[in-house]
Amino acid sequence: MNLSISPADDGLIPTRFVRYNRQLRALLIEQQAWFVVDDLGKLVNRPIEAQRIARLDHDQSRYERLRGRPEPQLLVSESGLYALLLVYCYHPENRSLRQWLSNEVVPALRDAPNHDVRLPRRRMQQLLGEALPVLDWQGNLWVRWRDAVGLMENHLRSTHPTVPAWLVARRGVSP
Repeated sequence: MNLSISPADDGLIPTRFVRYNRQLRALLIEQQAWFVVDDLGKLVNRPIEAQRIARLDHDQSRYERLRGRPEPQLLVSESGLYALLLVYCYHPENRSLRQWLSNEVVPALRDAPNHDVRLPRRRMQQLLGEALPVLDWQGNLWVRWRDAVGLMENHLRSTHPTVPAWLVARRGVSP
């Protein structure tokens, strides 16, 4: 899933970190830290092969277009980064790299007030007395369909003590 606003925009803007004169570009996407794989390979002194990336879960890597780059860049999530460093590309020096990442880089990313208001953002919202995950996008709150249905069912149960039989059978809800 590409989060770029349109094909005409300049791409996502990463934050640049430097360790031993080598850069690591990283960014937050939906409050998750993501890292450029090519930069990570330079930090560990060896390229990160496609077969190592293939070992990650599907939600631990993605391609995104970064500002100033014509082609989408391969990114790994924070959990994918730790899996690569500590399991798939293990080397004793990676321990200090992991400490730098978890103690300096990730907190700096999360502390930076760089949220692009044009991009969707997840948050929790109180609706009818329940906390639901919503998507805040373009000034509107978006609720997943199944969450909206569940909210309505719970509201109906609390306001009407007798729940229709079809509702109980369909959702497996106890009256």
